[in-house]
Amino acid sequence: MIVDFHIHLFPKKVRENRLEFCVQDRGFASIYSSPKAKVASASDIIRYLDDSEIEKGVVFGFPWKEPDLVQRNNDEIWDFAQRHQGRIIPFAVLSCGNMAAAYEEATRTLRYGFAGLGELAFYDLGWNASLAEGLQPVFDVAASLGRPILLHVNEPVGHQYPGKIAVDFAALIKMIETNPSVTFVLAHFGGGVFVYGLMPEVRKAFVRTYIDTAASPYLYDPRIFKVASDILGYDKILFGSDYPLLSLPRYLPDLDNAQISTSVKESILGGNARKLLNL
Repeated sequence: MIVDFHIHLFPKKVRENRLEFCVQDRGFASIYSSPKAKVASASDIIRYLDDSEIEKGVVFGFPWKEPDLVQRNNDEIWDFAQRHQGRIIPFAVLSCGNMAAAYEEATRTLRYGFAGLGELAFYDLGWNASLAEGLQPVFDVAASLGRPILLHVNEPVGHQYPGKIAVDFAALIKMIETNPSVTFVLAHFGGGVFVYGLMPEVRKAFVRTYIDTAASPYLYDPRIFKVASDILGYDKILFGSDYPLLSLPRYLPDLDNAQISTSVKESILGGNARKLLNL
């Protein structure tokens, strides 16, 4: 079974009037103001899953600044999941600009049945200690209900690209360390933060931390799969495409050239996600 842990779906009105929402939301504009930036419909996602022989997909929206739009995005994803029960696994996005609303939406969606929270991101602010502190009530809700949280994390060095933010790795590691009951998934190979798992105290903090592979063909040599497996453990790597940015076929050559065993490859492509989500 292949599970794609990182798929985006935006509200229909956003897909039909993208420029309007680029004007309203600076974070959204930072990634999607270019007409080359791909957006997908629900039918596009199902077609992608079918064509790629992916059995299940974790689907979520965008961390809009406006809480009402966040709620609408989540509701549309929930409806999508109900139309394709067992195939679409809904995660709930939260407002990046209103911590009180984020807590209320986390409580609403997780109690309603969403499988997790994410992708949480702060595209116009970057990731820092004060944001981590503000999200503490959200972390507490997720911990109490046993649901994972997917965070946007990118590498602090290298080339610039739409959506790349400043990330305080020290604050990120401290946040994980102070929330030992929360299962975190760090998108985009965690920006390479897993390397600090070579330090015993950080490895201990990362005991419930996973990373996904989203956008890795744009960022890393195929050896990233083996390096991450050796440091964090292959059982902590989740295949995520970042569809519609990329799709599964783009990742397969890297997996084939990563010098990992077939069983490890199968775990990354779906086995690890099945265990994490109790599928």
